Amino acid sequence: MQLVKEGRLRWELEWACDDCGVSHDGDWGVAPDEVRRPILAEHGYRRLRVEGPISSGGKVLRAFRNAFGVSIGEAKQSAKELTEEEGYRGTLVEVSLLAELLGASGIATTIDHA
Repeated sequence: MQLVKEGRLRWELEWACDDCGVSHDGDWGVAPDEVRRPILAEHGYRRLRVEGPISSGGKVLRAFRNAFGVSIGEAKQSAKELTEEEGYRGTLVEVSLLAELLGASGIATTIDHA
């Protein structure tokens, strides 16, 4: 599963273990493919789009870095996707967190099915 905790993206995984019962794993940031893929298969992608001009690219980069803990280069690539016509695609939890962070910086967004 993915969730927002303390204003940051987190993923968690729980499974049955024959030796110890129930096991848990998790970390901050974007979920690894083996966690993210089933979420997308069940719920599909969502698309985040900006509703107008962006006055400061730094606010967008900060939102991606704060949400996902990514490098500046990765944040720039994601910001580029966000500002293109297709928008930024991700899970509902990912784009909802980004929308919240961008909204707090005065950047209006919309979320729809991708």
